[in-house]
Amino acid sequence: MMDEKRSNMMDIEDTQNHPQEPTVLDWVKSVLRFNPIPIPEEPVIEADIATPPVQRSRPEQGAEFAPVGLPQWSQIRLPLALILALISQFTIETIKTSPGCCVSSHHLLILVSSLLFLAAIVFLIYAISSGDFRINPLAETQSKTSVVAFRPLPLLLAVIFSMLTYLESSKATFRYSTVLFWVAALICAMMAFWELDASLGQIFTRWKKRWFELDLKITLDRWTLMVLIGFGVSLYFRIVDLNSIPSEMVSDHAEKLLDVMDVLNGKYSIFFPRNTGREALQFYMGAATAKWFGTGISFLTLKIGTVIAGLITLPYIYLLGKEIGGRETGLLSMVLAGIGYWPNVISRVGLRFPLYPLFVAPAMYYLVRGMRRKKLNDLLLCGLAVGLGLHGYSPARVIPIVICLGVVIILLQRETRGQHWATITRLIAIGFIALIVTLPLLRVAVERPQEVFYRTLTRLGDEEREINGPPMQVFAGNVGKALGMYVWDDGEVWVNSVPHRPALDWITAALLCLGLVILIVRFLRHKYWADLFLLLSIPILQLPSTLAIAFPNENPATNRAAGAFVPAFVIAGLALSALPTYFRKLGKERRHAIAGSVTILFLLLIAAAENYHLVFDEYAEGYRSAAWNTSDAGAVIEGFAESIGSYDTAYIVAYPHWMDTRLVGINAGQPQRDYAIEADDFQDLRSDSRAMLFILKPEDQDSLSKLDVLFPSGTLSTFESDIPGKDFLLFFVPADSERSKVTHMEVNVDE
Repeated sequence: MMDEKRSNMMDIEDTQNHPQEPTVLDWVKSVLRFNPIPIPEEPVIEADIATPPVQRSRPEQGAEFAPVGLPQWSQIRLPLALILALISQFTIETIKTSPGCCVSSHHLLILVSSLLFLAAIVFLIYAISSGDFRINPLAETQSKTSVVAFRPLPLLLAVIFSMLTYLESSKATFRYSTVLFWVAALICAMMAFWELDASLGQIFTRWKKRWFELDLKITLDRWTLMVLIGFGVSLYFRIVDLNSIPSEMVSDHAEKLLDVMDVLNGKYSIFFPRNTGREALQFYMGAATAKWFGTGISFLTLKIGTVIAGLITLPYIYLLGKEIGGRETGLLSMVLAGIGYWPNVISRVGLRFPLYPLFVAPAMYYLVRGMRRKKLNDLLLCGLAVGLGLHGYSPARVIPIVICLGVVIILLQRETRGQHWATITRLIAIGFIALIVTLPLLRVAVERPQEVFYRTLTRLGDEEREINGPPMQVFAGNVGKALGMYVWDDGEVWVNSVPHRPALDWITAALLCLGLVILIVRFLRHKYWADLFLLLSIPILQLPSTLAIAFPNENPATNRAAGAFVPAFVIAGLALSALPTYFRKLGKERRHAIAGSVTILFLLLIAAAENYHLVFDEYAEGYRSAAWNTSDAGAVIEGFAESIGSYDTAYIVAYPHWMDTRLVGINAGQPQRDYAIEADDFQDLRSDSRAMLFILKPEDQDSLSKLDVLFPSGTLSTFESDIPGKDFLLFFVPADSERSKVTHMEVNVDE
């Protein structure tokens, strides 16, 4: 009797300590009452690090999920949420690809999509609250953050060399002394702060021993093989048909190649003023590519450099995803980004766009890793990435803001009480390294602020164009459009996107939406700073696009917001990585593991097929239709010069909004030549006895009439392009001896 009474008391106590789990109906009712029921906690996953993790004081949430004895429908909460989200985003895809539908049909589809997505959120939160899969963040190290220590002598040398670097960066030019002092300052700064696990002598002895006892054994476990396969698929998507997609250059490419020529000719600028000013990194990459790969001044030279930049970004997306959700999240994030149409297009187009995410990914990774593991060395590498990013593409100027945001979020955490100064010193160390890397550009910004900040000021203010409406209202509208670009509309720039469609394929877009819900719930539950950091980094990284207040039609822009795809793909990968843990919780049998792998592979195959179609069909065709066929004109001039004429006597008759004649020269193998000629200058060519070729736009009948009068022996033909609207006229004037024959024949005929 006493045992039964004691058992009843224990049951009552257990019920009080572990109250009955609310149903989804209870949760929905509580939301409608604006007093949502708290979502139950889960235990924190152990970190895969050497130091013991901090055990967060969170209540345990019952036993592991077991399918035996549970209603069948309880096992489909997560799959149902995923299916509803996919259908919702596929509905949006249908809307965007069917512009001919009536407005009422569009509104109905939008309503259906919204309701489906809301239902997906409800089922996803229900699945999380029921413990259907793990969402816990990796644990942080147990040790406290210590104040940054430094070595005085290397730090003093770093300051001295930094001052010399700044002084030697005058006139916006790299000199040998500039580079020497710059590298010395960076090395000394790293030596001043770098944490060593042993003395320099011990490290040297250790490396010496490893070198002389070197025994190379290459082994591949299953996980490493999966990572290599994932990267290999990404590599295929980035390099297949690279020479032909995209097909033609635009005026920006001409500007870039002219700057590359400047570098090859010995003009080593820190900041290139051409075309409203550009940072230097791509032009040195292009010069190296042209020289080492033998590609010369060509479109392919630019493409190779930017594709390599895009590929280097992928391992850092993997590492960042691994820090956020484990290695499965990292791998799936990398694969989604590798096959994604957005990163692929901005890498292929040969402009500086991928240099933005190239430095966002390592900067965010080293910050999260360094703060989670309390490793100063990672934070120093974060500073290095921040500084290098500022030499790449002007939107990277927001990366320091993102890093400061992360540190501020850390300072606001309860766990950092008493460690604020130590955390601030780490931010100072990051900033010091970034400052040294940025010093040459900083000198140019001080000397020529109008050049360095011109593009930013014209988009943000009214220097070039009046702002149409209250600035804050325009900015708020820009933010809304930019946040919707992932699932709705990516803007109107055909050079780096398929206009007016979602920036992500419908599989990845649905995963991103689910991942955002998971991340928000996880932050509300565990208050883990990196979750909030990842969420808030997206609108910050979109600022280069959303701050186009004077030109709101330029927002959203997939190039200026490119850094934001780094956290976006990690969040999408976090959602997709929920599936393996879900299937593992269903059971430990082999069939559950196979089911999880098959489901993920199926989704990735659909996403790959969709992205392949977007890049190699829609984007390729849209770009080809919009760009002028300067390569055809260049090939005609090259053929003329190598046969009966010369490069000096070929001309492109200038016409508004037509071919960039500098690109024709580049395609003809004469990058130093601009083939433009004005109709008023035809008279000066009458004394030239050589054969001449004029290329004209079909609409330019006035210029054609002048040529007929000045060169009556000329013959007219048409170059027929396989692209509608891209034909052009060829007016050939024979050499002097041939002209006289033609004139004599005409006289005889007249007589």
